[in-house]
Amino acid sequence: MKTLIGLKSLIAERNALPQVGWIFVERGFDKASIEALINAQFYIPENDDDEFFGEDNLATWMEAPIFVRVLRLRNKSIPTPTLEQYANAAIHYLEKDDFLE
Repeated sequence: MKTLIGLKSLIAERNALPQVGWIFVERGFDKASIEALINAQFYIPENDDDEFFGEDNLATWMEAPIFVRVLRLRNKSIPTPTLEQYANAAIHYLEKDDFLE
């Protein structure tokens, strides 16, 4: 399982994220907090065993391809989004099940 510290690291790895599957976070993670999201530890499964471990021991945050789309749409509407703007777009998706454009 690959571990990334902070949203900035996760964004930097966006092209290496799996085509399917979840991005995991610690259980109890505040999915509505921009600060929590910016400083979160993200877990990226690298194989089926990692995926099963995440499902049993961690919390799902967002599917990897959805996260990549959130970033692309934020880049499309804002030329150089801040970390907070990316976080806000991700939280919007989680709360509304819709992309922030």
